[in-house]
Amino acid sequence: MMCISSINKRRILALALTFSALSAYSATLSDLYNSVPRPPSDAATALTWVQDGKIVQPDFVEIDTAIAALRAKIAELNGGETPPARIAVPASLADSAVVQAAAASYSDYLAMNEDDKAPQAVLGKRKRWIQAAFGRTQMSISEKMTTCATPCTDEAILAANEPLTRARDQELKTEIRGWNAMFDDWKKKRFGVVMTADSRVAATAEGGAATTAQGRSIMASYQAAILDEVELLLSISKLAVLRADAIMAGLDGTEPDGISGATKKKSAK
Repeated sequence: MMCISSINKRRILALALTFSALSAYSATLSDLYNSVPRPPSDAATALTWVQDGKIVQPDFVEIDTAIAALRAKIAELNGGETPPARIAVPASLADSAVVQAAAASYSDYLAMNEDDKAPQAVLGKRKRWIQAAFGRTQMSISEKMTTCATPCTDEAILAANEPLTRARDQELKTEIRGWNAMFDDWKKKRFGVVMTADSRVAATAEGGAATTAQGRSIMASYQAAILDEVELLLSISKLAVLRADAIMAGLDGTEPDGISGATKKKSAK
């Protein structure tokens, strides 16, 4: 019997997830948004999401794959080029009525979400707040711990680290609650934006009703902006999980600041 290598197994899984993602989320952007997995509710579960520094949890991978697939589809609408999430919308667009209505909706979206009101800026600030609130404390705890091989079997080291381990776990428990609260609040606040865009874009057959290159470009950018909204929601779960993984492994200052949150640098998306 022919054996399938682990590499080939991963390739087969990736292809299966891609086809599954395209099938499951070809309907609406709001479906994709609603399917974004919430952060795990505890550290033990968070650790099961990560393998070799990458998130492997099936729901997360499926959404991430679907986002990439939809971005490729949107690029086709834009003549094969990846569209920017922000593009100038003319006051008068010579295109079909449904495309004109969607373009006006997109213009309103841009006006309400620019500069410091852009969702990336707003959510980035909220992420950095949680990182600053817990990152320095966790770094201090990690620095005080006596290093030991994993799994640690030295009873003296385990005993010395036990109060620090309790403190680490309690801090992380509180932080995880914070990520979940942020996820729920952000999802609720941005859902209306996603729904409005979804209905407008659907009326244009995902841009297929556009009769001009400019109209197709605007529809592609509108969809790209809403995919950014989906990716932002997903980024909350991603950061929560990667931070939990790094904290449980022990922070040593070599982690990207977007993960450790031990300094005042801006976090990665």
